[in-house]
Amino acid sequence: MQKKRRLSRCMQRVPIRWRLALVSLGLLVLLLSALGIIVSFIAEQALVTNEVNVLHNEAQVALKGVTKDLHQPQQRPFGLGINFLPSAAPVPGFDDTARSLLHALTSPSTSAVILTTTGTPLITNASSSFDVPGINIASSQVQQIIKSNVPYLLAKDNLGQHQLVVFIPLVKNFHTTAILQVSTPTAPIDDFLTTFHLILFLGIMCTFSIAIALIFPLVSIALRPLVEIERTSRQIAQGELSIRIDQPPTDDEIGRLARSFNAMVARLETAFQKQKRFVGDVSHELRTPLTVLNGNLEMLLLGVDRGDREITRHLARGMFAEVRRMHRMVEDLLALTRLDEGRLVLRKDTVTVDTLLHTVCEQANHLAHGQEIRCLIEPGLPAISADRDRLQQILLNLVDNALKYTPLGGQIELHVLKESQRTVALTINDTGQGISPEALPHVFDRFYRADPSRSRSSVYSGGSGLGLAIAKELVEAQHGTIEISSTLGKGTSVTLRFPALVQLERAKRHELPEMKG
Repeated sequence: MQKKRRLSRCMQRVPIRWRLALVSLGLLVLLLSALGIIVSFIAEQALVTNEVNVLHNEAQVALKGVTKDLHQPQQRPFGLGINFLPSAAPVPGFDDTARSLLHALTSPSTSAVILTTTGTPLITNASSSFDVPGINIASSQVQQIIKSNVPYLLAKDNLGQHQLVVFIPLVKNFHTTAILQVSTPTAPIDDFLTTFHLILFLGIMCTFSIAIALIFPLVSIALRPLVEIERTSRQIAQGELSIRIDQPPTDDEIGRLARSFNAMVARLETAFQKQKRFVGDVSHELRTPLTVLNGNLEMLLLGVDRGDREITRHLARGMFAEVRRMHRMVEDLLALTRLDEGRLVLRKDTVTVDTLLHTVCEQANHLAHGQEIRCLIEPGLPAISADRDRLQQILLNLVDNALKYTPLGGQIELHVLKESQRTVALTINDTGQGISPEALPHVFDRFYRADPSRSRSSVYSGGSGLGLAIAKELVEAQHGTIEISSTLGKGTSVTLRFPALVQLERAKRHELPEMKG
């Protein structure tokens, strides 16, 4: 167990390209070894089978030569079969023909014996002039061969040499009368297999050497994007978020990983930039109220008021206003944080737009300081699905923003209409100073002000620069859209669009006659 753990730890320390190369080489060795074993086995079986067929053909030719004088097959005492049939006693003339067959088959490289169907020797070629080594095969082995129907086996002779022994049934009238045992040395087969194995081994070693020469460079080339990603990630960890890796042209896993990595780094860079800008903006926004608070408190501590209650109240009102400003900013930041994290709970319900707009118009009249508020509502508006309180908050914020930048005597118009069967549009138009074309694309950015010099004037009472950002997030969280258009010196128009509840509208239309009745 400890050895396995040590081996696992050692493998974990090896670079991945070396591990892939070693695994590939190991698999290649396994496959080549298996292929060599299979090819060797097939070659050996083919050679042995071929030699068996040769011996069988030689026996067939020898039998024809021995029985050439017997013109009719019925006159022959036996023939050569392929399968072992039920046993029977030899017919007359068997011994003479069998001895002649053994004499014809016997050669310096071949020996032959006639066996009974039980596997015991019946006739041997004692008159042979060739000194052929004998082979002792037990009758039990012969019986097994007969049962297995495999007509040969490999054995050793009396001199210890390997011999191929073939058993051929001698048949007559569909019965096996005896068994012809023919044996020959396997030296030619062994010599060929030795040479074949050597050539096969050298071929496998050459293939393995070529694989070693190719696998390591190919693995290094294939993993080069991963090495680049690793190098780039170390640079990113050091703060260099602007760098990217070179994307490979392939559309494989590594190519997709490289593209995903670049996309991730781009998002990280954007997030860090937003965070830095956010921290800078918050610091900038907090600096002014904290400076005012510090100055007023310092004046109170120095006794500048000299006991004058009016001066003290003036300083306290200033501090109170700055505290309220910071409080509003903190609330806005918390709302944006909840929206970013998806933790802001929206209580969606069916909202009747005309009723909501009447309420907003009434509240806008209380906020106006010399501007004219107009409310235009198209009849027969469908309902929408939204959070009524949040939508009212959005509209009031937009109206309040319009009031801040619309001079006395100006006009603010709230208009709601049905743009299509599926869309309801709420528009807030003002006749204020408008927004420059350069600033218009950034008005929904957090802490952005088109004119920072106006942000804290007493006339406009500038906010935190988060109102439009919060409005955009809230509208999109309710599946709506918000757009803004403006002409410098003429005014600004903000349009909110929400999906209409068409089914509810149709239901109401069907219920109207009943209600009138």
